[in-house]
Amino acid sequence: MLEAIRRFRSHLKISGVSGISRRYFVMNFFDGAMTMLGVIVGAHTTGASDPRIVIGAGLGATVAMGMSGFSGAYLTERAERMRRLKGLKKAMLSDMRSSVHAKAAHAASLWAAFVDGISPALAAAIPMTPYALSLLHVISPEQALLASVALIMTTLFGLGAFLGRISKENVLISGLRMIIVGAATAFIVLVLRAIPA
Repeated sequence: MLEAIRRFRSHLKISGVSGISRRYFVMNFFDGAMTMLGVIVGAHTTGASDPRIVIGAGLGATVAMGMSGFSGAYLTERAERMRRLKGLKKAMLSDMRSSVHAKAAHAASLWAAFVDGISPALAAAIPMTPYALSLLHVISPEQALLASVALIMTTLFGLGAFLGRISKENVLISGLRMIIVGAATAFIVLVLRAIPA
């Protein structure tokens, strides 16, 4: 088992997938947080504040994002890696199917798909926690709403700060940018709800 993990890590290093997977994680974590913000604010503005409804909608969105992220990233990354491998095969004039490059391409596709699939699910699980507490009657649905929105905004700030650190920009400003995007999203959902049908 340890040897298989070591080989997998070695293949990931050869493939150079770490930068790509980091981008996948941040983008899809952001998507998961923003989707849950839309689900939560939308549910409350329509009067559907029952924790079971919010959790059900959140789980549905989470599964859909996870499956879409995993399959979409795997197929996209695999196609790109196979294209490069075929180019290498043409240049080397040899069959590359059992080569370390082919194994690295497969490992990279699986890793990118895993990261792409798990990141929105993790992001969605965070704001659903207060609704689980509300379902257990620990807090009220209104308190769950406030706690969930606060958790989402904190998550967005953390993502922004992380991106600011990577780009060597001001971490605070980068985090605040993400919060502004979240606040704007919530505002748009509220405005759309206020428009008469």
